[in-house]
Amino acid sequence: AQISIKTEYISNSKFYDAVADTNTGDGSAMIYSVGALVPLSMQAHKEDDPFQRPTIWGVSLSGSFVQMHNHHFPVGKELPSQVMNLGVSAIHLRPLKERQSMLIALGVGSYTPENRLSSIHIGENVVANGAFILVWHLRPNIEIGGGVALNNSFGYPMVFPAFYFKYNGAFSDKFTIEVASIDGLKVAFGYNYRENLDFKLIANMGGYSAYLRRNGEKEIFSQQTFVVGLQPEFKIGKHVSIPLTVGGSLVRSGRYRERKLSAMFASEAKNEDGTSRSSQFNPALYFAAGVTIK
Repeated sequence: AQISIKTEYISNSKFYDAVADTNTGDGSAMIYSVGALVPLSMQAHKEDDPFQRPTIWGVSLSGSFVQMHNHHFPVGKELPSQVMNLGVSAIHLRPLKERQSMLIALGVGSYTPENRLSSIHIGENVVANGAFILVWHLRPNIEIGGGVALNNSFGYPMVFPAFYFKYNGAFSDKFTIEVASIDGLKVAFGYNYRENLDFKLIANMGGYSAYLRRNGEKEIFSQQTFVVGLQPEFKIGKHVSIPLTVGGSLVRSGRYRERKLSAMFASEAKNEDGTSRSSQFNPALYFAAGVTIK
């Protein structure tokens, strides 16, 4: 079992409007997130399994609450001031052959432009989702996988390719490296300063969305983030850790798309040489604090 709580702050910066090709406003953001992974049933791995793979049935719970403080946006181009993403999934993980495992997830999520439960409406901002992934255990510390993910974001079931990668390595007894693409992309280079204190250089890519109506049309507001920073992580006993992060938000995009498959791959605007450009906030300071219990 694992429970995590996290608070993030992204300082105020200018917003670049790709369509108008100019700065059109500015804003900051507070992001509060909680998550839990709860095993309902677990069968121990076989004694001769070199990868120590148990068979697990479990439930994953997640919630993100975003409060954006935006200023000086032109009428009609305002960004949401709030975004709430909630999700629950049933998860099944089991070993197959000597080097293969299977991961199945099936769940539902809500993506609303307001941080309140009454804003959740089936048919408007509730989406079913799932995934089937085959994982290859190349080494005890390297896993790579592929499969399919499905959801009904556009009002009907669709299948997308899904990829999975995880690596945990070490250089001597003090230096570590972690790479994972389970939920977004996470990279961390660590240094074990002492038994209860690690220092990490981290790079995380993630995001959140809101399904809403603008001018009577169904649209999706999406915001992708890419942050880097230095993260001291304090360990309290064997089960509690407190990571603190100081760094920068290098990318925080923000755009509306029609709730159509064709809009998903359309460029927001293009330069004279044909390359695409996107609306986003300029780089800003980033701070985060969290608690993980496992």
